[in-house]
Amino acid sequence: EVAEEEEEEGGAVEQRSTKWAALYEKKRFSPKSLFPPLIWVPQYWRTYRGGILEEDKPYVGDLPFSLKGDTIAGLTVGVMLVPQCLAFAMLAGLPIQTGLYSSFAPLLTYALFGTMRQVQTGPTALMCLLTGQALDSLGVVGAEARIAGATLMALLVAAVSILLGMLRVGSVVNFISHTVLAAFCTAAGITIGTSQIKYVLGVKLPRDAYWWQTIKSLVEHVDETHVPTLILGTTILATLLTLKYWKSAGSAEKRSKHLVWRWMPKNKASVPFRALKLVADLSSLLAVLLGSLWAWAYRSAGVDGVKLVGDVQADGLIVALPGEGHYSELLGDSTLFVSSAVIAVVGFLESVAVGGKFANMSKYIFDPNQELLALGVANFVSSFMSGFPVTGGFSRSAVNVTFGATSLVAVVISSLVVLLAVYVLLPAIALIPLCSMAPIIIQGAIVFVDVHEFKVAFRSYPGEFCVMLVTLGISLGLTVKEGLLAGFIVSVLKTLYEIAHPNIALVGGVSGNYRDMRYYPQAEQAPNAVIVRMDAQVHFANAGKLKAFVLKAVQLRESMCDLIEYAVIDGKSMNGIDITGCQMLEGLSETLAARGQKLVVTNLTAPVASLLVRAGVQDGMLKYGGQLCLDMKQAMELVGQPGADWSAAASKVHELVEKKSLVQKESAKSPCGSSQRGSP
Repeated sequence: EVAEEEEEEGGAVEQRSTKWAALYEKKRFSPKSLFPPLIWVPQYWRTYRGGILEEDKPYVGDLPFSLKGDTIAGLTVGVMLVPQCLAFAMLAGLPIQTGLYSSFAPLLTYALFGTMRQVQTGPTALMCLLTGQALDSLGVVGAEARIAGATLMALLVAAVSILLGMLRVGSVVNFISHTVLAAFCTAAGITIGTSQIKYVLGVKLPRDAYWWQTIKSLVEHVDETHVPTLILGTTILATLLTLKYWKSAGSAEKRSKHLVWRWMPKNKASVPFRALKLVADLSSLLAVLLGSLWAWAYRSAGVDGVKLVGDVQADGLIVALPGEGHYSELLGDSTLFVSSAVIAVVGFLESVAVGGKFANMSKYIFDPNQELLALGVANFVSSFMSGFPVTGGFSRSAVNVTFGATSLVAVVISSLVVLLAVYVLLPAIALIPLCSMAPIIIQGAIVFVDVHEFKVAFRSYPGEFCVMLVTLGISLGLTVKEGLLAGFIVSVLKTLYEIAHPNIALVGGVSGNYRDMRYYPQAEQAPNAVIVRMDAQVHFANAGKLKAFVLKAVQLRESMCDLIEYAVIDGKSMNGIDITGCQMLEGLSETLAARGQKLVVTNLTAPVASLLVRAGVQDGMLKYGGQLCLDMKQAMELVGQPGADWSAAASKVHELVEKKSLVQKESAKSPCGSSQRGSP
């Protein structure tokens, strides 16, 4: 009976171990993943028929497919996208119709290759700012030349995105810190908003290359403000901002206590609230309609001077080679290539940040590497449609989710709305006042300005705050591209400094644990040993620092008339070690042995123990009486015993190393591939 119980217990342990092993397995690569509709369209059909398979659940998550939701969301976002894309083209300094060109075919293409089900791709304020600044840096002027430059940039963005996707390096998102992105986006928001003030004032100014030049020009020409234009522009801007902040005002209780929102609909279930919410979601359309009617009223009353979009020189969609006729002008400067690479990375970051948020909320999976391919193909198509670089947009995606989008079918429907606008609305676009489109861009730019992140960094992380200031300062002093690159470089240098100067602590015992004596002065020290912990991987940049600290700690204890026999390194936080670190441990053992002392490295993880054994560190330390040990408690017991036998501790180290080797062999047999739970 005892044998049977032991056998059953062993079987249960093995079964649990097998289940845990599945956590580390990679999903087998499937060619279908390169063309996601082959996966999600059958799931869509099965959902429509009333049932899904078990294998569908990771893709469906908590968001079942709904044709009704996709249709409503697609139509709503399509109506919202038309005025937005026109305004964004204006931000990039491009003919206004290029916004429509960038919002049809790229959307269709993304729907065929994307995996983020609720993202709405197309022009965004950030992408248009980067595109416009890049063209300004090249000195490209004239509508035809700027279109050629923008299409060539879209092609280069596509090439970079597709290359990164093929190399499966979607994790590039992790190499730009949150603080750098926050400062970069804040600078972008300030630059975008400032660039549109001239339209609200009705002042004619040239495009300036730098933000401070724009401020200077505005100050110098503010006396030329056209009052009727100012009244129209500021009224629309105030209306858009009121709707924006009312929409996100919170619960009915919070609204009731607000000075302004108390007079507006508060009950989210009421018809007035839902009606006003719809108006707020379609505020871009409201701005264009209100501005056009107001401008017509001005003209009827004999008030002139309100600048309109003017004649749109286009006859439907245009297919052309990217950059045609301007290759020598555009390709002679590396600025175009650098800017395109930056736009590709920033566009990917923006899209994954948006889509990842909604994927996590609804618990369905997406593939970052496939997203790079999808954005690459979308930009490739945009380049041949006389369009500019595109990516996933936050405001449209948020509206998409609000109105019930469950798949990329909504994106297809939105693109068809844009197609209709290309052939029906282009003549009417000429009558839209510029001062009614600028507030659309300013409203979107405000979203990027994040003062809260600066406050948090200032209070909690001085180093991060300095990185943010550098990023913000250079972005405003030069362009946001240089600001992003500078922020990235400074953050990398900061990280390298932190790697080279990790936290190293003298620790003592507190209730069975070992704590930093700076914060736990009551901690008990071993009478014959110094215990040191470094909270980092041991490598060439910090190995010497750890060695010097250990020797200094030993000398300090000896100066207190303590007889020190052992120097113990607590490897609890040591998640890796390189060859330099291994040589340092052997050298430290030799140095301590010359002083009549021994080195003990304990509390080791399996990977570190395996590295130390395979590198011969254990044998090298044994020459000088040094030891490796897995368990801190066991190590301290042996340290306290004169003439202690360390053979049992050494055997446990070898057992763990053999077990790790066995696990690696089993893992090597598992299928390879890639998948990732939705995360930005």
